[in-house]
Amino acid sequence: MNMTDIQCFIKVTELMSFTKAAEALYTSQQAVSLHIKHLENTYKVQLFERKPSLKLTTSGQALLEAARDMIERENRLINQFTTMQDDFVGEIVIGLPPNRSTAFVCEFIPHFSREYPNMTIHLVEKTSPDLSAAVKNNEIDIALPLVSKHEYFDSDLYEIIPLETEDLYLIISDELLRKYFSQQYPYCKSIFIDGVSVTDFSHVPMFLHPATSRLHKAIVSKLVQNGTPPFIRIKTSLTSSLVSLCAQGHGIFFSTPMLLKHLYETQTKCFESLYVFPVKDFQGTRKTLLLYHKNKYLNRPLLSSIDIIKQVYKEHRYVMDRFHSSEILLD
Repeated sequence: MNMTDIQCFIKVTELMSFTKAAEALYTSQQAVSLHIKHLENTYKVQLFERKPSLKLTTSGQALLEAARDMIERENRLINQFTTMQDDFVGEIVIGLPPNRSTAFVCEFIPHFSREYPNMTIHLVEKTSPDLSAAVKNNEIDIALPLVSKHEYFDSDLYEIIPLETEDLYLIISDELLRKYFSQQYPYCKSIFIDGVSVTDFSHVPMFLHPATSRLHKAIVSKLVQNGTPPFIRIKTSLTSSLVSLCAQGHGIFFSTPMLLKHLYETQTKCFESLYVFPVKDFQGTRKTLLLYHKNKYLNRPLLSSIDIIKQVYKEHRYVMDRFHSSEILLD
Protein backbone atom coordinates (compact mmCIF):
# COMPACT_ATOMS: atom_id res chain seq x y z
CA MET A 1 0.00 0.00 0.00
CA ASN A 2 1.22 3.49 -0.89
CA MET A 3 1.20 5.73 2.23
CA THR A 4 0.99 8.82 0.02
CA ASP A 5 -2.28 7.48 -1.38
CA ILE A 6 -3.54 6.95 2.17
CA GLN A 7 -2.51 10.40 3.40
CA CYS A 8 -4.14 11.99 0.38
CA PHE A 9 -7.32 9.96 0.97
CA ILE A 10 -7.49 11.06 4.61
CA LYS A 11 -7.07 14.71 3.65
CA VAL A 12 -9.91 14.48 1.13
CA THR A 13 -12.18 12.93 3.81
CA GLU A 14 -11.28 15.72 6.24
CA LEU A 15 -12.09 18.50 3.78
CA MET A 16 -14.63 16.65 1.61
CA SER A 17 -13.18 18.40 -1.40
CA PHE A 18 -10.56 17.32 -3.93
CA THR A 19 -9.71 20.97 -4.61
CA LYS A 20 -9.23 21.93 -0.95
CA ALA A 21 -7.26 18.74 -0.31
CA ALA A 22 -4.95 19.60 -3.20
CA GLU A 23 -4.40 23.10 -1.78
CA ALA A 24 -3.70 21.72 1.69
CA LEU A 25 -1.22 19.20 0.29
CA TYR A 26 0.42 21.72 -2.07
CA THR A 27 -0.30 19.60 -5.12
CA SER A 28 -2.70 19.59 -8.05
CA GLN A 29 -6.29 18.40 -8.07
CA GLN A 30 -5.33 15.97 -10.81
CA ALA A 31 -2.67 14.42 -8.56
CA VAL A 32 -5.21 14.01 -5.76
CA SER A 33 -7.65 12.34 -8.14
CA LEU A 34 -4.94 9.94 -9.30
CA HIS A 35 -4.13 8.91 -5.73
CA ILE A 36 -7.81 8.21 -5.00
CA LYS A 37 -8.21 6.34 -8.30
CA HIS A 38 -5.16 4.23 -7.46
CA LEU A 39 -6.75 3.20 -4.16
CA GLU A 40 -10.06 2.41 -5.84
CA ASN A 41 -8.30 0.28 -8.46
CA THR A 42 -6.22 -1.48 -5.82
CA TYR A 43 -9.23 -2.52 -3.74
CA LYS A 44 -11.71 -2.60 -6.64
CA VAL A 45 -14.21 -0.43 -4.78
CA GLN A 46 -15.68 3.04 -5.07
CA LEU A 47 -14.56 5.25 -2.18
CA PHE A 48 -16.66 8.37 -2.82
CA GLU A 49 -20.05 9.25 -4.17
CA ARG A 50 -19.45 12.33 -6.33
CA LYS A 51 -23.03 13.60 -6.71
CA PRO A 52 -24.93 15.56 -5.53
CA SER A 53 -21.98 16.27 -3.22
CA LEU A 54 -18.83 14.41 -2.21
CA LYS A 55 -19.63 11.67 0.28
CA LEU A 56 -17.88 8.55 1.54
CA THR A 57 -19.29 5.22 0.45
CA THR A 58 -19.51 2.30 2.88
CA SER A 59 -16.24 1.03 1.44
CA GLY A 60 -14.72 4.48 1.86
CA GLN A 61 -15.73 4.58 5.50
CA ALA A 62 -14.16 1.16 6.09
CA LEU A 63 -10.92 2.28 4.43
CA LEU A 64 -10.89 5.51 6.47
CA GLU A 65 -10.99 3.58 9.74
CA ALA A 66 -8.21 1.28 8.55
CA ALA A 67 -6.18 4.21 7.19
CA ARG A 68 -6.22 6.03 10.52
CA ASP A 69 -5.00 2.87 12.19
CA MET A 70 -2.20 2.57 9.63
CA ILE A 71 -1.09 6.17 10.19
CA GLU A 72 -1.16 5.62 13.96
CA ARG A 73 0.93 2.45 13.64
CA GLU A 74 3.42 4.19 11.38
CA ASN A 75 3.76 7.11 13.78
CA ARG A 76 4.27 4.76 16.70
CA LEU A 77 6.99 2.97 14.76
CA ILE A 78 8.68 6.27 13.93
CA ASN A 79 8.49 7.29 17.58
CA GLN A 80 10.02 4.00 18.66
CA PHE A 81 12.89 4.43 16.21
CA THR A 82 13.36 8.01 17.40
CA THR A 83 13.76 6.91 21.02
CA MET A 84 16.57 4.58 19.97
CA GLN A 85 18.65 7.52 18.81
CA ASP A 86 21.22 9.16 21.06
CA ASP A 87 20.01 12.65 20.12
CA PHE A 88 16.25 13.08 19.99
CA VAL A 89 14.99 14.74 16.82
CA GLY A 90 11.61 15.19 15.20
CA GLU A 91 8.47 17.01 16.23
CA ILE A 92 5.83 16.91 18.93
CA VAL A 93 2.42 18.47 18.34
CA ILE A 94 0.55 20.11 21.22
CA GLY A 95 -2.99 21.43 20.87
CA LEU A 96 -4.32 24.40 22.84
CA PRO A 97 -7.48 26.50 22.93
CA PRO A 98 -7.23 29.81 21.03
CA ASN A 99 -5.16 32.62 22.57
CA ARG A 100 -3.18 30.32 24.88
CA SER A 101 -0.03 29.77 22.82
CA THR A 102 1.96 32.85 23.86
CA ALA A 103 1.65 32.21 27.58
CA PHE A 104 2.14 28.46 27.13
CA VAL A 105 5.36 28.68 25.12
CA CYS A 106 6.94 31.02 27.68
CA GLU A 107 6.35 28.37 30.34
CA PHE A 108 6.97 25.20 28.35
CA ILE A 109 9.75 25.93 25.86
CA PRO A 110 12.59 26.78 28.29
CA HIS A 111 12.19 23.44 30.08
CA PHE A 112 11.65 21.32 26.97
CA SER A 113 14.36 22.87 24.80
CA ARG A 114 17.01 22.37 27.47
CA GLU A 115 16.25 18.65 27.52
CA TYR A 116 15.61 18.21 23.79
CA PRO A 117 17.51 20.95 21.92
CA ASN A 118 17.11 19.29 18.50
CA MET A 119 13.35 18.81 18.56
CA THR A 120 10.55 20.94 17.12
CA ILE A 121 7.42 21.90 19.04
CA HIS A 122 4.40 22.45 16.80
CA LEU A 123 1.58 24.31 18.57
CA VAL A 124 -1.93 24.03 17.12
CA GLU A 125 -4.79 26.25 18.29
CA LYS A 126 -8.26 24.73 18.08
CA THR A 127 -11.49 24.91 20.05
CA SER A 128 -11.72 22.33 22.82
CA PRO A 129 -14.13 20.01 20.92
CA ASP A 130 -11.84 20.16 17.88
CA LEU A 131 -8.84 19.35 20.08
CA SER A 132 -10.35 16.07 21.24
CA ALA A 133 -11.20 15.16 17.64
CA ALA A 134 -7.63 15.95 16.59
CA VAL A 135 -6.27 13.66 19.32
CA LYS A 136 -8.62 10.90 18.18
CA ASN A 137 -7.46 11.30 14.57
CA ASN A 138 -3.78 11.38 15.62
CA GLU A 139 -3.32 14.92 14.30
CA ILE A 140 -1.84 16.09 17.60
CA ASP A 141 0.05 14.25 20.33
CA ILE A 142 -1.17 16.08 23.43
CA ALA A 143 -4.15 18.39 23.89
CA LEU A 144 -4.94 20.87 26.64
CA PRO A 145 -8.70 21.42 26.25
CA LEU A 146 -10.57 23.87 28.43
CA VAL A 147 -13.97 22.48 29.42
CA SER A 148 -16.90 23.32 31.65
CA LYS A 149 -17.59 21.17 34.67
CA HIS A 150 -20.45 19.52 32.77
CA GLU A 151 -18.30 18.39 29.79
CA TYR A 152 -16.71 14.96 29.70
CA PHE A 153 -14.43 12.91 27.45
CA ASP A 154 -14.56 9.20 26.77
CA SER A 155 -12.17 7.62 29.27
CA ASP A 156 -12.09 4.44 27.16
CA LEU A 157 -10.60 6.45 24.30
CA TYR A 158 -8.49 9.09 26.05
CA GLU A 159 -6.04 9.32 28.90
CA ILE A 160 -7.29 12.31 30.91
CA ILE A 161 -5.17 14.21 33.44
CA PRO A 162 -6.77 17.15 35.32
CA LEU A 163 -4.38 20.11 35.33
CA GLU A 164 -6.20 23.06 36.81
CA THR A 165 -9.59 24.28 37.91
CA GLU A 166 -9.51 27.57 36.12
CA ASP A 167 -10.71 30.61 38.00
CA LEU A 168 -11.20 34.06 36.51
CA TYR A 169 -9.62 37.27 37.73
CA LEU A 170 -10.48 40.93 37.19
CA ILE A 171 -7.63 43.39 36.70
CA ILE A 172 -8.26 47.05 37.46
CA SER A 173 -6.14 50.14 38.08
CA ASP A 174 -6.07 52.14 41.28
CA GLU A 175 -7.24 55.14 39.25
CA LEU A 176 -10.45 53.37 38.15
CA LEU A 177 -11.12 52.08 41.66
CA ARG A 178 -10.87 55.61 42.96
CA LYS A 179 -13.08 56.97 40.15
CA TYR A 180 -15.89 54.37 40.07
CA PHE A 181 -15.92 53.34 43.74
CA SER A 182 -15.21 56.73 45.30
CA GLN A 183 -17.59 56.24 48.23
CA GLN A 184 -15.95 52.95 49.18
CA TYR A 185 -12.36 53.86 48.35
CA PRO A 186 -9.85 52.80 49.66
CA TYR A 187 -11.70 50.22 51.78
CA CYS A 188 -13.10 48.53 48.68
CA LYS A 189 -9.68 47.02 48.04
CA SER A 190 -9.87 45.01 51.27
CA ILE A 191 -13.43 43.96 50.40
CA PHE A 192 -12.71 43.00 46.79
CA ILE A 193 -9.70 40.87 47.68
CA ASP A 194 -12.12 38.12 48.75
CA GLY A 195 -13.91 38.22 45.40
CA VAL A 196 -16.08 40.41 43.20
CA SER A 197 -19.03 39.99 40.89
CA VAL A 198 -18.88 41.18 37.29
CA THR A 199 -22.19 42.94 37.90
CA ASP A 200 -20.44 45.32 40.32
CA PHE A 201 -18.22 46.50 37.44
CA SER A 202 -20.77 46.81 34.63
CA HIS A 203 -20.36 50.61 34.67
CA VAL A 204 -16.58 50.38 34.21
CA PRO A 205 -15.12 50.30 30.66
CA MET A 206 -14.11 46.76 29.73
CA PHE A 207 -11.56 45.12 27.45
CA LEU A 208 -13.12 41.84 26.28
CA HIS A 209 -12.26 39.13 23.80
CA PRO A 210 -14.22 39.15 20.51
CA ALA A 211 -17.87 38.07 20.60
CA THR A 212 -16.95 34.57 19.38
CA SER A 213 -15.12 33.92 22.68
CA ARG A 214 -16.91 31.68 25.18
CA LEU A 215 -15.67 33.92 27.99
CA HIS A 216 -17.01 37.03 26.25
CA LYS A 217 -20.41 35.39 25.88
CA ALA A 218 -20.47 34.29 29.52
CA ILE A 219 -19.57 37.73 30.90
CA VAL A 220 -21.96 39.63 28.63
CA SER A 221 -24.78 37.14 29.32
CA LYS A 222 -24.30 37.57 33.06
CA LEU A 223 -24.47 41.35 32.80
CA VAL A 224 -27.44 41.41 30.42
CA GLN A 225 -29.38 39.08 32.70
CA ASN A 226 -28.68 41.50 35.53
CA GLY A 227 -30.07 44.36 33.44
CA THR A 228 -26.67 46.08 33.25
CA PRO A 229 -25.19 45.53 29.76
CA PRO A 230 -21.49 46.38 29.71
CA PHE A 231 -19.63 49.22 28.08
CA ILE A 232 -17.04 47.39 25.98
CA ARG A 233 -14.22 49.74 25.13
CA ILE A 234 -12.16 47.25 23.15
CA LYS A 235 -12.81 43.80 21.68
CA THR A 236 -9.53 41.98 21.07
CA SER A 237 -7.75 38.73 21.82
CA LEU A 238 -4.40 40.55 22.18
CA THR A 239 -4.65 40.91 25.95
CA SER A 240 -0.92 41.39 26.49
CA SER A 241 -1.03 44.70 24.60
CA LEU A 242 -3.78 46.02 26.88
CA VAL A 243 -1.96 45.75 30.22
CA SER A 244 -0.39 49.19 29.91
CA LEU A 245 -3.75 50.69 28.86
CA CYS A 246 -5.34 49.10 31.90
CA ALA A 247 -2.59 50.51 34.13
CA GLN A 248 -3.28 53.95 32.64
CA GLY A 249 -6.94 53.67 33.66
CA HIS A 250 -8.56 53.16 30.24
CA GLY A 251 -10.45 49.99 31.19
CA ILE A 252 -10.47 46.67 33.00
CA PHE A 253 -9.85 43.18 31.68
CA PHE A 254 -10.34 39.59 32.79
CA SER A 255 -7.68 36.92 32.87
CA THR A 256 -7.10 33.25 33.62
CA PRO A 257 -4.18 32.08 35.81
CA MET A 258 -1.91 31.03 32.92
CA LEU A 259 -2.23 34.34 31.09
CA LEU A 260 -2.06 36.37 34.29
CA LYS A 261 1.19 34.69 35.31
CA HIS A 262 2.66 35.47 31.88
CA LEU A 263 1.49 39.10 31.96
CA TYR A 264 2.85 39.69 35.44
CA GLU A 265 6.24 38.18 34.65
CA THR A 266 6.63 40.12 31.38
CA GLN A 267 5.08 43.45 32.45
CA THR A 268 5.78 43.60 36.19
CA LYS A 269 6.10 47.39 36.19
CA CYS A 270 2.51 47.85 35.02
CA PHE A 271 1.20 45.77 37.89
CA GLU A 272 2.54 48.28 40.42
CA SER A 273 -0.66 50.27 39.83
CA LEU A 274 -2.99 47.34 39.17
CA TYR A 275 -5.15 45.20 41.44
CA VAL A 276 -6.19 41.62 40.81
CA PHE A 277 -9.45 40.34 42.26
CA PRO A 278 -11.04 36.88 41.89
CA VAL A 279 -14.40 36.90 40.08
CA LYS A 280 -16.84 34.92 42.21
CA ASP A 281 -19.29 34.38 39.33
CA PHE A 282 -16.74 32.26 37.45
CA GLN A 283 -14.77 30.50 40.18
CA GLY A 284 -14.31 26.83 39.31
CA THR A 285 -16.65 26.88 36.32
CA ARG A 286 -14.01 25.61 33.89
CA LYS A 287 -11.06 23.24 34.05
CA THR A 288 -8.02 22.50 31.93
CA LEU A 289 -7.24 18.88 31.11
CA LEU A 290 -4.29 17.11 29.56
CA LEU A 291 -5.56 14.71 26.92
CA TYR A 292 -3.92 12.06 24.75
CA HIS A 293 -5.08 8.93 22.95
CA LYS A 294 -4.95 5.72 24.97
CA ASN A 295 -3.22 3.94 22.10
CA LYS A 296 -0.61 6.67 21.74
CA TYR A 297 2.93 5.43 22.07
CA LEU A 298 4.59 7.84 24.50
CA ASN A 299 8.27 8.19 23.69
CA ARG A 300 10.60 9.90 26.12
CA PRO A 301 10.04 13.45 24.75
CA LEU A 302 6.28 13.06 25.09
CA LEU A 303 6.59 11.66 28.61
CA SER A 304 8.84 14.58 29.49
CA SER A 305 6.36 17.00 27.93
CA ILE A 306 3.56 15.68 30.11
CA ASP A 307 5.70 16.05 33.25
CA ILE A 308 6.72 19.60 32.28
CA ILE A 309 3.14 20.64 31.56
CA LYS A 310 1.93 19.29 34.91
CA GLN A 311 4.69 21.19 36.70
CA VAL A 312 4.13 24.55 34.98
CA TYR A 313 0.41 24.39 35.77
CA LYS A 314 1.23 23.84 39.43
CA GLU A 315 3.27 27.03 39.36
CA HIS A 316 0.17 29.07 38.48
CA ARG A 317 -1.03 28.61 42.06
CA TYR A 318 2.15 30.13 43.49
CA VAL A 319 1.73 33.29 41.41
CA MET A 320 -1.94 33.62 42.37
CA ASP A 321 -0.95 33.33 46.04
CA ARG A 322 1.33 36.31 45.50
CA PHE A 323 -1.51 38.34 44.06
CA HIS A 324 -3.57 37.56 47.15
CA SER A 325 -0.81 38.79 49.44
CA SER A 326 -0.82 42.28 50.90
CA GLU A 327 2.54 42.86 49.21
CA ILE A 328 0.89 43.18 45.78
CA LEU A 329 -2.74 44.03 46.39
CA LEU A 330 -2.95 46.30 49.37
CA ASP A 331 0.25 48.33 49.39
